[in-house]
Amino acid sequence: MTALAEQDIFHDPWPPLSYPDFAATQHLLHMGLQAVGKLKLQGPFEPQWAEVPLLLSSRGLTTGPIHYSGGAYEVTVDLVSHKVGCATSWGFSGGYDLASMSVAEFVKQFFDLLGKAGIKASINLKPQEVPNAIPFDEDTLRRPYDPRLVNAWWRILLSTQRVMQVFHGRFKGKTQPIGLMWGTLDIRDVRYNGKPASPGEKADYIRRNAMNEELIEVGWWAGSAAYPKPAFYSFTYPQPGEIEHAKVSPASSRWESAMSEFLLDYDDLRKSKNPDGDLLSFFESTYQAGAERAGWDPHLVGSGRPE
Repeated sequence: MTALAEQDIFHDPWPPLSYPDFAATQHLLHMGLQAVGKLKLQGPFEPQWAEVPLLLSSRGLTTGPIHYSGGAYEVTVDLVSHKVGCATSWGFSGGYDLASMSVAEFVKQFFDLLGKAGIKASINLKPQEVPNAIPFDEDTLRRPYDPRLVNAWWRILLSTQRVMQVFHGRFKGKTQPIGLMWGTLDIRDVRYNGKPASPGEKADYIRRNAMNEELIEVGWWAGSAAYPKPAFYSFTYPQPGEIEHAKVSPASSRWESAMSEFLLDYDDLRKSKNPDGDLLSFFESTYQAGAERAGWDPHLVGSGRPE
């Protein structure tokens, strides 16, 4: 393939992505990224799991440095050349190719790679935040890996992050780094107003430590069996009364009562003449809908520029 042809493939910042086409590949990708992401749990806990997201890079995703034995290592998932890599402060560099395989095979290769790097690590092999969770080492069904769909998924993450950074920069209160939440496989930006919230008596361990402050979250995910298409979302927690009647933009966005959140279908955004502007409008208008009804301080939002 020529360099020009490669540029054409990677040119569209908002490429098409069909959940039915992506679903089988997404399972392998999701479980693999959970295995990678769980390594970050070995570091110090930060409120609302701020330490766990995988960060976007110019070629895929990265753990960032993970401190180990007086040094550090980093795991990268390159979604341009489709490789999992590990590099260490003591000079090791290696990796393996991403391809069709079982989740069990992915995880075996991953821990073999860590072993070659001299890293002794262990994780809980049970997936988190997914229905019908199959332990990684028991998920032996061969799954497809479609590199073009995976690359499209990652380019959507990059474009979403680009818009999120503008939105993120206008908030003066507590936030978290923008990144991929590997439990739910969504990229999100979350804002807090500094007030405590109750996650509920029946909340599990993850939710108890995630939903213990009032928040407004926006994000994007590629779809699920319950909602089989990619979409942007926004919700306020705790949910204020009458929020479902708020007028938000763009016109194609809506309140989804079954999910108790605002949604903007990805395919609708792709039809826009100004997708970046419409996405920022979705983030801002749904934030205002929640913040006004929940009584947030309006001075928490600024221009995003130095005074």
